[in-house]
Amino acid sequence: MTDKKVGDDSPEIAELERSFEERADHITEAVIREGTVAFDYFDNIQSALLARGLVLLEGPRGSGKTHTMRHTWLRCRDEEHLPLAIYVSFNRYLRLEPLLRTRSDALNVFQAWTLGRILLACDELAELLPGKRFSASVAADTSREHLAALVSRLERGISLSAEDEVVVSTLSIDVVTGVIEQMADWYERKRVIILLDDAALTLTPEYMIEFFDIVRAMKAPRVSPKASVYPGTTEYGPRFHADHEGKTVSSWLSVDHVEYRKIMGEIGTRRYPAGDVAPESVRQLLMYAAFGVPRSYLTMLREWTESQFQTEQQGTNTIIQNHNKSRLAEYRSLGLKMPRLSSLVDVGASLFNTLVEIVRDANLRADRDDGKTKQTTVGIESGDLTPLEGRMINLLIEAGLLYELPSVSHGEDRSYRRLTPHLAALIGARAFSGGGRGGSPRQVVEYLQRPGEKHPVRRKLSTLLSGEARQLVRLDLPPCQRCHTPRLSDGQKFCHHCGTKLVDDSTFTACMALSFAEVPGITEWARARLHENHMEVLGDIIALQDPGTELRKIRWVGERRAQRIVSAVESYVDEFLS
Repeated sequence: MTDKKVGDDSPEIAELERSFEERADHITEAVIREGTVAFDYFDNIQSALLARGLVLLEGPRGSGKTHTMRHTWLRCRDEEHLPLAIYVSFNRYLRLEPLLRTRSDALNVFQAWTLGRILLACDELAELLPGKRFSASVAADTSREHLAALVSRLERGISLSAEDEVVVSTLSIDVVTGVIEQMADWYERKRVIILLDDAALTLTPEYMIEFFDIVRAMKAPRVSPKASVYPGTTEYGPRFHADHEGKTVSSWLSVDHVEYRKIMGEIGTRRYPAGDVAPESVRQLLMYAAFGVPRSYLTMLREWTESQFQTEQQGTNTIIQNHNKSRLAEYRSLGLKMPRLSSLVDVGASLFNTLVEIVRDANLRADRDDGKTKQTTVGIESGDLTPLEGRMINLLIEAGLLYELPSVSHGEDRSYRRLTPHLAALIGARAFSGGGRGGSPRQVVEYLQRPGEKHPVRRKLSTLLSGEARQLVRLDLPPCQRCHTPRLSDGQKFCHHCGTKLVDDSTFTACMALSFAEVPGITEWARARLHENHMEVLGDIIALQDPGTELRKIRWVGERRAQRIVSAVESYVDEFLS
């Protein structure tokens, strides 16, 4: 392990341990500063964010996109020779999804919400910069209060006021871009970077296409947008060409990177110093099981330090199996968030399990031969894939269950997609145990340090999935909302059984209809009090203009208890819709 950069008894370490939080959008500025690892890999990503031109920062959840953007924003805020940096998160975009079914101008409203959030971020930044304050909202011929009200109402599903409608009609891309350039002149910065976090609006393709049209239009000689996206699944629309508009940079650290363990180890030491009590072999195994995702490593490291296990092997087995379950649960939640994808998600889970078994069996055969290499990759013949089957694989990549390497060709019409299954699943399946029943952390780590096989295990999808399973690779049509009769076709407008007009399922609406029993932070006592006051589902709280005040009207619910309930609901909704 590398040496700690700050002393064990320093205030910085105390702050890191006291406020430990895996999600980068929840941690404090102090943790961002002290918990950032400065290796060439990170420096190259940050250099791309600071440079001119449009950049797409690509990686699955937890791979460090938000952390890198927030660190870049902090540097630019404090170092006047760097560009002016505006950081904006769009993680609440799905709250606007119902507008697609209730307003004919939903895309215009979404554009106003996007531009409004950017202007509010400009005003928030201006409060932190030295000198006379620049007001971006006033420069855009509105006010911060009006923008905040518009954004709040849209995110809570509340009808817009007449003043809101005026703001929607007057905000434009040209106006906001001009305001941003004025702000750069005001603070004597040569140019601007706009850090657009959570920009992969994959669950609402209509908004995603509109969003990247905005990104493309905002790009200017002095204005450089930088957007975080997901690998394999982000659809940019017909007018945005990712390969030509800018540069794609990966934030997903490959487990084959020459400094992988050094980088992950330093992240653990800086972000969670208490984890250094874990034995070296345990830390290294958890690094591999994290599969290049720092958030996963920190979560497993904390679980090790906060639990008591009889042996190292028992502890790592338990933690890695728990991690496998949570990763698969997150992947399967895509089917709940987007019912149209539920069959793709189900078949994709079967495909993933098959790939894990193939890699395990390949290593068992290799161990019987020479036992000097390891196999981690399967090559699936591209020509054998339909567009929907490719989409199914991309969903596994988005969830971080598969890591895609550059495609290779073995002759005419024989191109392969090279995919590495999540190492935690491979470890759990004893793919690196040398044929034994288990393997200590040290033995598994030694196995993983072997050189990799030169070629992947090559397969056609027809050999990985049965004909029956491939027939299930389809988009699911939501049933009639009244009688629940399945639809006959995608273009069907009315139910053929009861005649009710058919509508598409809404992810946001489905989330709002969930009961409070789904939220871990709400006690049975609190659920009973909410029920007594006619609050049954999450939407009953989200829709309130001032939920804290309304909850305090309930007997025995004071300020702190109301805040706990509101925070628990909002955190659950944000996680569900992220």
